This record gives sequence, C-alpha cells and structure tokens, in this order.
Amino acid sequence: MRETLDFSQFTVLVLGDIMADYYLFGEVNRISPEAPVPVVEIERKEMRAGGAANVALNLRYLGATPLLLSVAGTDETATALLDLLERKGISIKHIIQNKHRITTLKTRVFDDDKQVVRFDEEDPSDLDKKLEEHFIQEMIKILSSGKVDMILLQDYNKGVLTRKVIKSVLLHATKYRIPVAVDPKEKNFLEFQNVDLFKPNLREFSEAIGYRINPKSLEGLIKGAEELKLKNRFKNLMVTLSAHGIFCYTQDGEAFIVPARPIKAADVSGAGDTVFAVSSLCMLQGFSIRKAAQLANKAAAAVCKKVGVSPVLLKDLK
Repeated sequence: MRETLDFSQFTVLVLGDIMADYYLFGEVNRISPEAPVPVVEIERKEMRAGGAANVALNLRYLGATPLLLSVAGTDETATALLDLLERKGISIKHIIQNKHRITTLKTRVFDDDKQVVRFDEEDPSDLDKKLEEHFIQEMIKILSSGKVDMILLQDYNKGVLTRKVIKSVLLHATKYRIPVAVDPKEKNFLEFQNVDLFKPNLREFSEAIGYRINPKSLEGLIKGAEELKLKNRFKNLMVTLSAHGIFCYTQDGEAFIVPARPIKAADVSGAGDTVFAVSSLCMLQGFSIRKAAQLANKAAAAVCKKVGVSPVLLKDLK
C-alpha cells in the first residue's frame, strides 16, 4: 500500500447522469409588493457541472484521468455545460447528444449564502432503445481499449443508467476484470449486483431494506448491511451518514463507523459526488476502506464549506 496520495496513473470511466447546476447569487432587502415573497436582487450568475460531471471533475482535480460517458440534449444548457467541462479539462468526446432529450438543469437562488428556492428542468425518462444501444456500444469501445482502471456508475435517476445499460456495464467489467464502484439511487438500486464498492446514503440504504436505521447504532447498521448483501452481493459497502460520518462494511467482515468532524456547512450539494470519487480512488490505489472513508470525510468537509457544487482539491486531503 502506498502512503502518499498519487492518483495520476489512473484512468477512470464515469458513466451516469450529467447535469448543469446554475446559481443566482444576490441579496434580499425587501418583500415583493405583488406577493408575500422575498425579492432577490441578483448580483452574480454562475454555472457549475453536477451529477456524473461533478464526479469526473473531482477525479480530474485529484489528478486522475476521467473518461465521462453520458447523454445530453442539444439545447442551450448542453452547449454551456459541455463548454464548461472542456474549459475544466474534461473530454466531452463521449457525451452523446440527442435532440429528443433535454439536459437536466437545476437552478438555485441564493440570498448571500442561504438558498431561497430551487427549480429543476429535466426529463427523467429512460433512454429509448436506439439511444440505449448507442450508449452501450460506446461503453464497449472504451473498455476494449484496455486503458480503464476502474468504472464509476453515478446514478441520479435521470434515465441514462437503464437496467439494460447497468447489466451490460457489469458484464463487460467482469469480462475485462475492471473494478466497479456505484453511487446508486432508488429506481435501480438492486440492479447493481456484486460490485466492488456500493455507496448509498442513509435514506437510500434504509428504503432498500424497508425500515429506518439509526445512524448512531452500529448494530442496526450491521444488521441492515447483512440484509442488503443478501439482495445485491456487494463486496464493500460505504453508507454516508451526513454529520455522523460514514458506515463501512467490508468484504473481510469488518464493520465500523468513521466519524466526521463537526463543521459549519455552507452547502451540502455535491458532497456525495466528492465522497464517491475520493473513496473510489483510494480503494484503487490500495488504501484500506477505513483510510478511504477518513479521506472521503475530509474531502466532504472541504466542499461543504463552499457555497455551490465544488470539486475537492488534492491539497485538501494532504
């Protein structure tokens, strides 16, 4: 196991839903005369990359080489998002654009550092059969190059990771002996079978096993992990517990909670993406699950101190 953090030798394929996070920053000084709502006087506008694109950015800023495979529309949001990714050093050659889909856009309005409202524009329907097949063939082409060290599946239930896509990715990962990490959502939660790292949050974990779990109860978390393992046969499990840290259940039979240090969070959006990227790279480099979770906690704390979706920097972990 290496003692230093050096992810520069790794090429990681990220598959999943990409989205644009658009921020309107301003200040509230009065209530509207038209309705009892605050008037936000906008001072600054900014677009950032979200979802699987944010995972790819985290990998890039940590020194790895991300290959981002996703689907976007041909709308103005897609144009702005792809331009942003290119400027941030992320290749867009594997982003499939389709005129029949819209690019997910989440717009947040802030009064200083406090979010006032958010509104979403999206089409969460599954890819149609033709687009699904195009996506799978692109995935196979990338994997057959022999350059991919790990696969990250980032699911936001926006239709890219269909059941057929998931099954095909896992089949080819086995064929090429490439480890797979998954950040799941509810819709296809149990479709991700026998993966190397499975990273749900506490709510998703609880919904999958059918009852609420106390994040402070190691015994309850272990019981839930054992039940979940019977359903999807994961090798290693990491459940993010928000302020309570990360629960880990390893393929060696270890189970523990890695606590998080208390911080004053400005914005938690995107923190799960950061935890996913950091823990996956740490496992790939050979660190223990405990060490990976410790560094992931540190990374999450760093990005939660910032307003808006932000990737972690390698210096934040050192």
